[in-house]
Amino acid sequence: MPVGDQWEHPAELREKFSGTVCEEPTPSREPKPRELVYGRGKTVSKDKHAVQGRIDGYEAPDETMITIWCGGSQEFNPSGPPWRPTSWAYVADNGQWALGTATQGLGVVGDNAVGSVLRAVFWALEQLPDSNPITVVTDASEALELTEKWRAGNLEMPRGYTTERTSGNEAKMMRLARQFADDPDWLSARRLRKVEHPLQQAADRLAQITRLWVTGEIAKEQAQTHGEHAARDALSQRAVTEIASLSGRKRTCRACLR
Repeated sequence: MPVGDQWEHPAELREKFSGTVCEEPTPSREPKPRELVYGRGKTVSKDKHAVQGRIDGYEAPDETMITIWCGGSQEFNPSGPPWRPTSWAYVADNGQWALGTATQGLGVVGDNAVGSVLRAVFWALEQLPDSNPITVVTDASEALELTEKWRAGNLEMPRGYTTERTSGNEAKMMRLARQFADDPDWLSARRLRKVEHPLQQAADRLAQITRLWVTGEIAKEQAQTHGEHAARDALSQRAVTEIASLSGRKRTCRACLR
């Protein structure tokens, strides 16, 4: 901030940056495509209870499709003040995963189950690479209907969801809707066809884990460990299933050639 003819750094910024950062700036990287539209700065608040991770070996090359499976869990707080943990989670086939919880008062109206799934989609788009198109897989029909409306340019919000924020930040759901509207060819969604899909089961399991964490039944370290194990097992199971499926198709093709 300006002080007379000079600049003075606020205390909260002095703790994050060196005192010579303005005199000796370092070149930054080029902006990513989506940053040109939405900016790099954080204009949304983080969920207090949230962790993310990556399982190595599943990285996706630039511009190849990344598919994410999302889960949600919404139950009343069993103890303490009356509030509703809206827990979310996702697992992506590039190895990334995350889980978290937003707490809402009991007076909040609307379908919080749908909200938890869409919150998982929101954080997935915030955390996944900008250089890859994204497909969201969900068994939540209302969430799927909303994403299709957004892709068509209709920014309808979930029932009961309000967009006014005292912080002045853009509401997460409105930001999510605009991303689908602005990039309908880059962002898509489809209905889950197989309930037993390992990555969907993992996403549901992660959402349950974060609910246990936020209600104090397990610690953050346990949530991180359990989440990583669930994501790793699901990705490994999916890889084995796909190999078996390919092997079965090859046998069929050889039979056809005889």
